[in-house]
Amino acid sequence: MNKMKTVRIRQKIKAFLAERPRNTAEILEHINTTMRHGTTSQQLGNVLSKDKDIVKVGYIKRSGILSGGYDICEWAIVDWVKDKHPEWSPGQPFLLDRDDSAF
Repeated sequence: MNKMKTVRIRQKIKAFLAERPRNTAEILEHINTTMRHGTTSQQLGNVLSKDKDIVKVGYIKRSGILSGGYDICEWAIVDWVKDKHPEWSPGQPFLLDRDDSAF
């Protein structure tokens, strides 16, 4: 993937996640509806998992007609997690509680 395109995608993702955590499907839809040349779910997964400013915060269950149920990752930016949970530090695993008032 073009390096400049990746930079723009990263910026868009971080701006989108600044409000609250989102799942991979929401992020993919946002990128593909707001950018002229979107991205694939595989490219998006690579960007999300390799960016040090983005952290996986949980999973949601999706039910598929053919595949049964599957998990989709939820993501947040590091600053959002630190703001809501000051005791957390980067590098530690972090999963949001579904009852979390921050959501």
